[in-house]
Amino acid sequence: AGADGSAGSGHHGGGGGGGGRSARGSIPSRVGRPMNRSEDISGDDPLSGGDYIKVGGGTVPRNLAGLIGTQVATSGPGRAIPPIVAVGPASVNQAVKGLAIAKRALEDQRMDFVWSPMFVQLQAEDLSAIQMDIQRTRGFRAIAEMDGMELRAAGSTDVKSLAGAIATNARDNANSFIAAVGANSVNQAVKAIAIARGYVNEDDNIDLRCRSSIEEIEDGPLAGKSSVTLVVEPVAL
Repeated sequence: AGADGSAGSGHHGGGGGGGGRSARGSIPSRVGRPMNRSEDISGDDPLSGGDYIKVGGGTVPRNLAGLIGTQVATSGPGRAIPPIVAVGPASVNQAVKGLAIAKRALEDQRMDFVWSPMFVQLQAEDLSAIQMDIQRTRGFRAIAEMDGMELRAAGSTDVKSLAGAIATNARDNANSFIAAVGANSVNQAVKAIAIARGYVNEDDNIDLRCRSSIEEIEDGPLAGKSSVTLVVEPVAL
């Protein structure tokens, strides 16, 4: 696989992967219902109340993480919390960073959550968006303790090819670890996961749930940038 490729570049930990059927199925999509209230943090400051959390390119990830952490901590295991809605690469990138920071912040409380992306159409704003549904899990699982197949995403990645690789790993009951640096790369990775959900939902009765982590790159030409890892775990429906 190339650096921006859609095939596994190796193992993360002891996870498996490899062959499998070609990707098939439809891309999940639904029309979002008109929503009168939202937890809008597309700027720096959250507003109160809402059915979903609207994230923009100017959202501060730590502010978003605090909001997610509060929602997770006050919800019961298995219960959904208001989803995140993001339009465009910058917004999706800030959302994923906020999710990663929230996961890290909840470690001391041994709380955890997963999220799953899908495509939606926002009726009120006539925009296509990525919706990230969030659910608290029972117990806690550290990303460092998980294994799987390593994939990479770049701004030029073909999302359907990457989705096919994710789907192949899922059918082999293997996690996918997707590395991405930069807003466009993260956006392509999230879109690929949403497409892969359609492939495995329809044909294999599998869904995909995600966890994310973030680290600052200290050395080399990318020093100072954030490296995001998205862990995609298959679960039986």
